[in-house]
Amino acid sequence: MKKIHLALGLSIGLLLSSCSLDTNPSSDLPEDEIISTVADLQNAVNGIGYIFTQSEARLTYASEYGLYADLLTNEFKIADDYGQSSPIARYSLTSNDEMVSSGYRYFYQALANCNKDLELSKKLEETAAVKDLWGQLYAWRALIHFDIARLYAHIPAAGVVDANAANTGIVLSTAVYDSEYRGSRSTLAETYRQIIADFTKAMELMPRDAAKKTGYMNYYAAEALRARAYLYNGQYEEALADARDVIANGGYKLYTRENYAKAWAEEGTTESIFELLITSTHNLQRYSVGYYCDAAGYPECAMNEKGDIMKYLLANAGDIRNSVIKQQTITGDTEQNYYPAKYPGRDGLYVNNPKIIRLSEVYLIAAEAALLQPSSDASAAAAYINEIEKNRVENYTEVQTITIDDILMEYKKELFAENQIAFAYWRNKKSITSQLDRTVNYDDYRTILPIPQREIDFCGVDILKQNPGY
Repeated sequence: MKKIHLALGLSIGLLLSSCSLDTNPSSDLPEDEIISTVADLQNAVNGIGYIFTQSEARLTYASEYGLYADLLTNEFKIADDYGQSSPIARYSLTSNDEMVSSGYRYFYQALANCNKDLELSKKLEETAAVKDLWGQLYAWRALIHFDIARLYAHIPAAGVVDANAANTGIVLSTAVYDSEYRGSRSTLAETYRQIIADFTKAMELMPRDAAKKTGYMNYYAAEALRARAYLYNGQYEEALADARDVIANGGYKLYTRENYAKAWAEEGTTESIFELLITSTHNLQRYSVGYYCDAAGYPECAMNEKGDIMKYLLANAGDIRNSVIKQQTITGDTEQNYYPAKYPGRDGLYVNNPKIIRLSEVYLIAAEAALLQPSSDASAAAAYINEIEKNRVENYTEVQTITIDDILMEYKKELFAENQIAFAYWRNKKSITSQLDRTVNYDDYRTILPIPQREIDFCGVDILKQNPGY
């Protein structure tokens, strides 16, 4: 077999070890051999998540990217500036910033491993166990492409660019590439077709009745994530159909007022559809989401008392979501600040499993899609919001109809500090206000990041095109 290299010129030749998060990392799989057992393939699948738990994997799920779409808004503030996540809030990241390069590099490293694992295991007997693991790799590949697109390409539903225009999407990584490969950008339409096709392939391979396993994909995780992708792509009827199926048949349950507060310190909760496994030995350390949300860490993700979320919570003591807000004072300061308490740590501030998608978001996807589909149904949309709210608010009074602004406010109230807010506004062609009190419209060039300059230098400016404005 041809010697396998990392795709797209990113740290050529470096492939991170496949491992189990519950044991020490295993050695690299031989590059000239196939994956010969189900256990080998399971280790390979484990290794995808492991890539994102390394302390250098910044701007990925368990680090700044877990808070990215929140930091872009004035719902949060920099209580004390350590120069870590604060460039996100200031919209000041450039093509030469290490954080921009890190997110790009680690996401594409994970894609390279997905493709390598699929290639090396293709001669395994197609048992149910093998097909399930292949399905997990396809689901991972779809999710990673989706999140690269959220960072480095516009949202199709926003209509900022012609989705069929050249270089509007991302570089797609769907095969094993050699060291001379130079990847060019796809169209935005091609990007989302690939994302949706991979989620669909994953669902074809994974059984609907597989038990949920914390930290691993299953059929309903792929379907929930496909619903999200459909929503971003403006395919509202398809998003609604997927969301309805997950709600009805996935076996997940909304947090109640009784278990909401404690759910954030636990693994594999009733709402968690897919979360990344973080342990005391595999975490982002001082770049962990929990470290940004605490006065004892880099306190750059404090809640802004003037933002909609805090104004609402301070006025509504009967909302259980007040239980995931904490007041703290930075050492040497006298002023108390509010911080999100969704990352309390199971073994210190570093150890929190980011909930990449949970059931409340699926309800919100259903509400948004029901409202925006061609046969708009505000009553159905309201019903989904009512289900969330009656599990959050004491003596809640149900509403009969709802607007897109109501749904966006629900994203703020329910999914703050979960990488949602700015994306929700921009895909609905709404502006937001930054922490610097500047309006950022959905078509502003700064709503997406620059392609790292070192990637452009490697591929050549004629092959890999920079985003306009940078």
